[in-house]
Amino acid sequence: MRKARRPLPLTTSRPALLVDGSDLEFRDLVHDMLAFAAAIEEVRDRLGGLIGLSGTQYTILTSIARLSARAPELGVNTLAEHLHLSGAFVTIEVNKLVAAGLVTKVTNPEDRRRVVLAVTEEAERRLGEMTRVQVPANDTLFEPLSTHDFKMLRGIVAKLAGTGERTLRLIEYLAPDGTLEETIARRPPAE
Repeated sequence: MRKARRPLPLTTSRPALLVDGSDLEFRDLVHDMLAFAAAIEEVRDRLGGLIGLSGTQYTILTSIARLSARAPELGVNTLAEHLHLSGAFVTIEVNKLVAAGLVTKVTNPEDRRRVVLAVTEEAERRLGEMTRVQVPANDTLFEPLSTHDFKMLRGIVAKLAGTGERTLRLIEYLAPDGTLEETIARRPPAE
């Protein structure tokens, strides 16, 4: 006969994330989010591939196209902030899109240290043609959501998107060498 195992320690301490003192629903949420994140990343990679780009390049290109319509003086920093990516990484990827003839980068006339980004006609053509696959793909990916669900999810995800960098810094602080050994050794002894 198998011995009853001790329950695993909780993986969160926030009461809002516990149901009847258990973190099982929280763990289910994390696993569902990981599955959805993997699916949406694969969809992005495949859509990008349809127009000869990596998933990241596709995201950057579509963001430039959409954001520059609202902010004609769109620069790398604004784009990087919108995408929650580093400015250096965005600069590298934008330069690849410029080399591919899909993005233009001109000096900002009001601040010569900055550039203004825009998509080319070729990029607009490719993005327009891609909607034949993109629209039904997005409709299917988000099919279960009502208008209310979409608005709620949009607000929730916007809140969560800002916590990632802070969480990574916390993990680096708690486990600076990237292992548990030092963290466990630093823990004060139980009384």
